[in-house]
Amino acid sequence: MRLFLVVFLASFALCEKNYTIQDIEHVFGAPLGAPSIELQPPLADAQVPTNLTENDLSDDYSPSVADYDKFDWILTKRIAVTSNENFLISPLGLKLALAILVEASTGATHAEISNVLGLDVDNEVVRKKFSEIIDSLQTKSSDYILDLGSRIYVGSSVHPPQQFAAIAENFYKTEITSLDFSKSDLAADSINQWVSNITQGRIPNLVDAGDLQGVVSLVLNTLFFKGTWRHQFNPNMTFNHDFYIQANLTKPSPFMQTKNKFFYTDSVKYNAKILRMPYKTGNFAMYIIVPNSLTGLPHIFNDISGVRAELSSLTKHLVDVKIPKFEFEYTSQLDGLLKELGVRQAFEDTASFPGLSRGQTPGNRMRVSKVLQRSGIVNNEIGSVAYSATEITLENKFGEDEPKAILVANKPFMFFIQDENTRQLLFTGRVSDPSLFDGAFKLP
Repeated sequence: MRLFLVVFLASFALCEKNYTIQDIEHVFGAPLGAPSIELQPPLADAQVPTNLTENDLSDDYSPSVADYDKFDWILTKRIAVTSNENFLISPLGLKLALAILVEASTGATHAEISNVLGLDVDNEVVRKKFSEIIDSLQTKSSDYILDLGSRIYVGSSVHPPQQFAAIAENFYKTEITSLDFSKSDLAADSINQWVSNITQGRIPNLVDAGDLQGVVSLVLNTLFFKGTWRHQFNPNMTFNHDFYIQANLTKPSPFMQTKNKFFYTDSVKYNAKILRMPYKTGNFAMYIIVPNSLTGLPHIFNDISGVRAELSSLTKHLVDVKIPKFEFEYTSQLDGLLKELGVRQAFEDTASFPGLSRGQTPGNRMRVSKVLQRSGIVNNEIGSVAYSATEITLENKFGEDEPKAILVANKPFMFFIQDENTRQLLFTGRVSDPSLFDGAFKLP
């Protein structure tokens, strides 16, 4: 029996407009070295930013049904109910790597992974869908950075069929690279160098020589996203505010604030406020769901499959937004969760992955040994020197009859980031304590 690893790296950085990649500090490794900001006292009403252009005011959001996100919500719910801590997961990263394993597998192994992902029985439909998602994500823009990398490392004893290699490259933009795993030190250095390049130095040391003992193949997926807010936060308006960890426990946290037009709704179904915060260009957006009750978030996660339908209720409001800055890393070992969801044979000696290597025998088959995802998020407003630009007074743009709302995320809340073109979820997560930096998930 030969082992292979499945590893997903989802590195996500978030900030405002007009910063180069050098301005975004490390998501992984050293803690964020953001410039110091003098904290101001809370303001009764956030001032309307005055440096937006007419283009910034237009937002063509229109909700639609996503047909490929059932697994995304199931994954999010399962991780959320295991604890009350911060978490961050990339459903996209997991799905892309598992979809490649679907292409490489046969029999019950293929059926189990495909069923859990909710894939169409027609391979051509699946390939077209993932190809559309990847093409959308790889659209270049000066207003955001999105680097998606996918690679399969194979040892000297592994010989993938040419047909599988062509499918992986053409539809999933995944390259197959030979690597001598017997020289584990050199193999680890090679893997770490590639990962570091894709994540722009955020993850310099993913694996060590010990992690590669007995491994003959490694399926690796990386995702790095740096977005720029369409409606920016003024760092000079950041203030300290209590965040309720529990009813009798609060922690002071730096809160950002702005007042602007956002798509928003008061959800009766979830007894919560839902806010859409677009990034510049409108290709991506963060959605924040803040329960009205301190204990209301578990109800939202328990009925999370209905979130998509609630987004159809979003309408444009003038919203006074106050949300905490947060930054944390999260490590997820997902093999136990996948087994619980129904992916079992892939981890057994009876696994069937002929697409990964020709000539496998019943006593020399490949199986999955571990599924690991590392992710990180930074949510802040560093670099105030670039905030002031062309000043435009916006008060008259809103009108006297504009619906108004207030959203203060001072209690545990859920968030997710999606590609607005394909409705693909890039990241889902929860902030239970904005002061914490590390988190981990593992099922037996």
